[in-house]
Amino acid sequence: MLSDMKKRLLFWTNVFMLHFGLAYYLQQKIDAEFYAIIDVPNKPKKMFQNQNLINFQKTWYFHDQIIKTQQKPDLEYLSKFEERYQIDLWKLAINERFFYRFNRFYKFSTDEILQILEQECKLFEQILDETKPDYFLIYDPPFHYQKLLLEICKVRNIKVLCIYFARIGGKSVIAEDGGTLDLPKKIEFSKLENESEKANEIKNEMNYSVLAKKYKNDRGSSSSDKVKAFFDYILYSDSQNTKSNFTYYGRSKPKVILDTISLSIKRKIRARFMIKKLESSPDLNIPYVYFPMNVEEELSVLHYSPFFTNQIEMIRHLAKSIPIDHKLYVKDHPFAGFRGWHEIKEYQEIMEIPNVELIHTSFSSEDLIKQSKLVVTIRGTASFDAAEKNIPSLVFGDIPFSILPSVYKVDALMDIPHVIKTALKTTVNSEDVQKYIDMINAKSINFDMMDFEVKRNRHFYSGNILSDVDISENSVKEFFDNNKKYFQPLVDAHLSKINPI
Repeated sequence: MLSDMKKRLLFWTNVFMLHFGLAYYLQQKIDAEFYAIIDVPNKPKKMFQNQNLINFQKTWYFHDQIIKTQQKPDLEYLSKFEERYQIDLWKLAINERFFYRFNRFYKFSTDEILQILEQECKLFEQILDETKPDYFLIYDPPFHYQKLLLEICKVRNIKVLCIYFARIGGKSVIAEDGGTLDLPKKIEFSKLENESEKANEIKNEMNYSVLAKKYKNDRGSSSSDKVKAFFDYILYSDSQNTKSNFTYYGRSKPKVILDTISLSIKRKIRARFMIKKLESSPDLNIPYVYFPMNVEEELSVLHYSPFFTNQIEMIRHLAKSIPIDHKLYVKDHPFAGFRGWHEIKEYQEIMEIPNVELIHTSFSSEDLIKQSKLVVTIRGTASFDAAEKNIPSLVFGDIPFSILPSVYKVDALMDIPHVIKTALKTTVNSEDVQKYIDMINAKSINFDMMDFEVKRNRHFYSGNILSDVDISENSVKEFFDNNKKYFQPLVDAHLSKINPI
């Protein structure tokens, strides 16, 4: 054991298996009290209830605590909660994909949302009061309730150890704030040393664009996986989740099957429209500003750019703000295909803007960035790619790249024209990127989140289709033992923070 001092560790554990595996290996290294909030659907819950792999002092099954009720929400409590923690609850709720805009199965009422928020806030306060954890361990929170607990912990001075994908090579960072990766908000890059050789080595070792393409290809499920998942769902799934787990509300078997078929048809129709109507050979010799779209349902936009989530409106604002002799080139995110692409009417809406050209997703983003005068992204790696190519950029969300001198963060829509004019006059210093990579490398660990996700999905979830499946303890142990190489850097990094030498 590394320390006689008993630390209290609170884990957020779910079907991702990352923090369950981390707890499994940490327990072998440190004498601490382990607690867990377990966020799983009905079928895998049985394994967590009966497992002997990890000795948790106490566990809470998240969705068992959040129930439908006829009681009116306690607005007085929620108001005092907001004041106590300085957390805007509606900002979290409205940007939750299940509550608003993206839920195709269930429409939550205002009272239902408030009731869920009230139960979550009370649950998290109760858990923290009871456990008094020294550390809260989680990964980049995709849902409002995980983000909520993370923010509560920060206010209570509970150290947050959150795993974020660094988006440079196959590396990750453990930090409190995903918007900055705990980097200083302002850095005088001119005073930093340049270790360009090391930075180039890191950059070339595992280029993020290459990793993303590999992930996109590997993430797809085989035909046999789809067939197996279909019959497993039809024959063995039950309705318990639709009653007890608000992320499953409205998901009856007929609705899910019809939605899957409908989405598949829409995806093909939209893809044909895109091939026919979108520009596949844009003119790269004219002055243009490039706007690569984000996947709207993802946390990258919803959590870190909470007031800039309507991309069509963003495109209109940009079109109004660019110089008269420039065009705005727009391209949808390649991963949007997993969500069925945008509706055709939305693409048409973009194409109707006079100085905007919508580019087909097959066209090289690298070429579009390289020849552009300016790159604008809500919150994407394109801003970093632009800096690598000596192109200035604008971002609208919290993102670590914004500390680069050539990356301008926009906080208010009315500032867009001025910031664009300023950015277009900016000369990019190529050494700044090298220095940024050095900073990230000093903080990062060799853990490829995307590769881990692919391997987990293949092992447990028919590629990436069903998560509500029966899981055995033996299967979990087998996965941990076979993938120890992924966990070892994470374990070492967490130990260095929990038990610093």
